[in-house]
Amino acid sequence: MSPEGDGAHPVEARLWERLQGLPGREREALRRRVETAERERALLHRTRPGARPTPHPIALTPFLVPRRLLPALAELARGVHRFQAKAPELYRAGALGFRELCPLDATTEAWLFGYQRPAGDHDLMIRLDVGLAADGRVALYETNSTALAGLFNHATGVEILQGLVYPRLLTRAERRGLGPPPDLLAFIFDWVAETARRLGLPGRRLGVAFVEPAGPGEGYSELPAITRYFGARGVRASTGDPRQLHLDRDGVVLKGAPVDLVYRDVAFQDLGDPPAAGRRLAGFRALLERQAVVPGFSAEFDHKGLLECLTSPAYQRFFSARERARFRAAVPWTRVLRARRTEGLGGEGIDLPRYVRKARDRLLIKPNRGSGGEGVVLGWTVPPARWERAIERALREPGRWVVQERVEAARRPMVYLQDGALHFAPCYASLGLFYVRERLGLHCRVSRVEVVNVGRGGALACAFVARG
Repeated sequence: MSPEGDGAHPVEARLWERLQGLPGREREALRRRVETAERERALLHRTRPGARPTPHPIALTPFLVPRRLLPALAELARGVHRFQAKAPELYRAGALGFRELCPLDATTEAWLFGYQRPAGDHDLMIRLDVGLAADGRVALYETNSTALAGLFNHATGVEILQGLVYPRLLTRAERRGLGPPPDLLAFIFDWVAETARRLGLPGRRLGVAFVEPAGPGEGYSELPAITRYFGARGVRASTGDPRQLHLDRDGVVLKGAPVDLVYRDVAFQDLGDPPAAGRRLAGFRALLERQAVVPGFSAEFDHKGLLECLTSPAYQRFFSARERARFRAAVPWTRVLRARRTEGLGGEGIDLPRYVRKARDRLLIKPNRGSGGEGVVLGWTVPPARWERAIERALREPGRWVVQERVEAARRPMVYLQDGALHFAPCYASLGLFYVRERLGLHCRVSRVEVVNVGRGGALACAFVARG
């Protein structure tokens, strides 16, 4: 296979050809050097909870984003971010059926109603997952928040590629054509530091804690590496379980380290009911009272049902004319799947379950919340009986599933390292847009299959901005 004619940037195409043209011994030596560098930098991955960590799947070809796309991507992310910041207020008000589109579990709801906070966007970072459609447009598939996954991985992947791979395979002029990649570790540092300033916290020797649930987790945690990065930049950083945040006479501490601000990589649902938490979460609750927990409650609204709000007539008054146009162009038709009447793909009134049954070849069903690609049913790939079962399940579990319009995705030729071997294949891509307060960061994953996720056989791809 050749990357020519497949929409690859010239630098991507040259890397493909030069990697393919390497003699077997040199290709094997390069693979070993990259895997060794990953182990040395703790760029590791677990295929299942408790499994032995192995070198993270990584593309050796970059994913180049045209500079001309950046303003549109930032504008899309800004509009979603602004609306998601209003989500707690909408949920508390019970307005416009928002609770049916973005339902919360009882535990999260108890935290939300127990800690009333003014609306704002300073405590929210989001990551939109967008795809590049075959016709060239950007398609917004979903939005995620709270998790820090990908920040350390991307920054470390860039370091390895620029240090080991590209000097071997690209000329100096070709490397200059890549442009500066986004530094996602600096991205999160700047946001946390700005949030601390907004809260009037000490600029010198700021104490920041990163907390996540105890246990092996579903992958390989990036928090220790992010903590080390903050420490190297002069922040008193620590990491642990939220239950390890304790109150003493001087304030909140985690494992003996003072804490002024906590970043939670944990959902409120996993903290337990607020009354039952009691002393067990005394330190966390004290910081929450001071509004020193980020992300805030708006991060709990990472439902795919949020995409319905972006294009539903009931919510159009929340957006400017420019935002409405941007959403019409980028947001696939998405509806929370339950027994109801709504608008179809063409804006016509429909009975939703009946419509979904008839349009299987144009639709997919996926969980309203959650990531990892679990539970996704692509209508055009399954028999009618399987599609019907997915619909019936959604009707039995109202609010837990959405139906979304199929977007014909583009594929790009990529070379990626996985399980000790180099793979040459056309890949689908999911481009992550980290966004907070006028800052845009890029992150990418690629896969041979349409549901793009590292846990389902995909790989990290380092995003660079193409010059020109």
